[in-house]
Amino acid sequence: MLNQLPLSRISGSTFPAIPDAHASTQLALQYQLESSQWWPAEVLIQHQLKQLHSLLQHAVSTVPYYQQLFKLHKLSIPNALTLEFLQQIPISNRSAVQSADNQLASIDLPADHGAVEFSTTSGSTGRPVKFARTALTQTLWLAFALRDHLWHARDFTGKLCAIRWFPAGVASPPAGAHHPTWGNIVAPIFASGQSASLNVVATLPQQIAWLMQEKPDYLVSFPSNLVALCHYATTQNISLPKLLEVRTIGETLTDQNRSIIQQGFNAKVVDIYSCEEAGYLALQCPESGHYHVQSENVILEIVDKNGQACPPGKAGQVLITTLHNYATPLIRYEVGDIATFGEPCTCGRGLPVIHKIHGRKRNRLILPSGENIFPYLGEHGEITRATGVKLHQFQCIQHTVQEVELKLVMDRDLTSEEQAKITILMQQHLGYPFQITYSFLSDIARSSTGKFEEFISHVSA
Repeated sequence: MLNQLPLSRISGSTFPAIPDAHASTQLALQYQLESSQWWPAEVLIQHQLKQLHSLLQHAVSTVPYYQQLFKLHKLSIPNALTLEFLQQIPISNRSAVQSADNQLASIDLPADHGAVEFSTTSGSTGRPVKFARTALTQTLWLAFALRDHLWHARDFTGKLCAIRWFPAGVASPPAGAHHPTWGNIVAPIFASGQSASLNVVATLPQQIAWLMQEKPDYLVSFPSNLVALCHYATTQNISLPKLLEVRTIGETLTDQNRSIIQQGFNAKVVDIYSCEEAGYLALQCPESGHYHVQSENVILEIVDKNGQACPPGKAGQVLITTLHNYATPLIRYEVGDIATFGEPCTCGRGLPVIHKIHGRKRNRLILPSGENIFPYLGEHGEITRATGVKLHQFQCIQHTVQEVELKLVMDRDLTSEEQAKITILMQQHLGYPFQITYSFLSDIARSSTGKFEEFISHVSA
C-alpha cells in the first residue's frame, strides 16, 4: 500500500493528487498488483495461461526460432492452454539462445508495445546473451521495482546509496556520483530524497569513507561486497547509525552472509532475485522473508536434470517464461541458476514461494598485502579488440596471492606476443603485477551450482 501521497500535476491540488500519465499508469498497475498477489494459486495460474496463450501465438507467428522449434517437435497451440502443454515445449538453454541470435527476435512487433532497445547480459555466466526490450517491458520493470519499495514501506524522503558495478571511470572514488532523486522508479511518482552511487571497484577503506560521508538511510550492493565491508568496518570500529535497510542484489545471499550483514550494519536486510534478461523474478516477502515469484510477469519453473518439475524442497534448474516481452520472447529459458520451491507462504499471498536460491557468487581478489577487493576484469570484448582473435568464454582464477590463471575459449590460441598484451591489460585492471598464466580450452564448465563464475579465488581472505 502507498505510504505517501503521489505528486500531483495540478497546481494547488495536492490531496487527493492528480498524477500525470506516467505516474497514473504505474499507480494503476500497483492497484492491480495489490489485488493479484492475494489471489489463490489456481486463479493466478489461470491468468498466467491466458497471457501465455497470447505470447505463444505471437512467438510462433513472428519469431523464426520458435517457428522452427514448434515445427520440429510437431507442437500446435491448443485453444485451452494448460501447464502440461507448456511442459511439452523444449527447454531453451543458454547456448541455444546465444546461437539463435537474431532468429529469436520478432519480425512483427505490435506497435503499441512501444520503442525497442537492445541489450546484452554482462557475460558473468559465460558468453553474453543478446535480447531486446520494449517500452512495455520497461513499464513493467518499473512496476515490480516499485512493488518492492512499497512492500517494504521504504521512506522515499530518506537517502539512498548504491555501491555496485559501473563501467570504468563512472561513479569513481572518492566522490562517486550524486543524484537529486531516487531515480526513475520513484521520482516521477513521489517526492524523494537524494541518492548517490559508488563504483564497487573502490577499495574497502574508500567505500567506508564514502558511506560515512554520505550517511545513507538505505544501501544497495552485492552480498560479497557487503560482507567484506562489515568485516572491515568491525576491525576499524566504524558504524553507520543512520542506516535502516541494506538491499542485496546480483548474487546469492546465504543465511550466513545475511546474518553477518544484518549484525554488522545493525539494519534490516532485503534481497532481490533478478536477471538481466527478464528483470525481477522474485521479491522477498515483507512478512516472512521468503521469496515470492513475480507471477504477473513471469512463469518460473524448477526442473530436475530430466526436465521434470521438482516438488517443494527439491533443488533443480530454474526456467523462466517471460509473459510480456514480445520483442525477444523467452519461453522455458534456462537462466543457469539452481533453486528450491517452498510451501505456500504464511503471509497469505498466492504468489509461489522460492525457499532457497543456490549459486551466483562473486569472489573477491586477494592482494599480497592481505587487502581484498572486488576484481575489475575489464569490458567484454577488450581481449578480442586487443588481439583480433574472437573470444567466446572467459574465466579468471586466482590460485595464490601472486598467480592468476586466465581460461580462454577463443577461435585460436594466442601467441606469446598476444599473451603479453593481455597480461599487461589484466595487470592494469587487477591493480597488481600478478603472474598471469593461460589455458586455452574448447569449453569452460559451469560450477556445481549451475552458474559460470567469471572470477574464482582459491585464496582465503
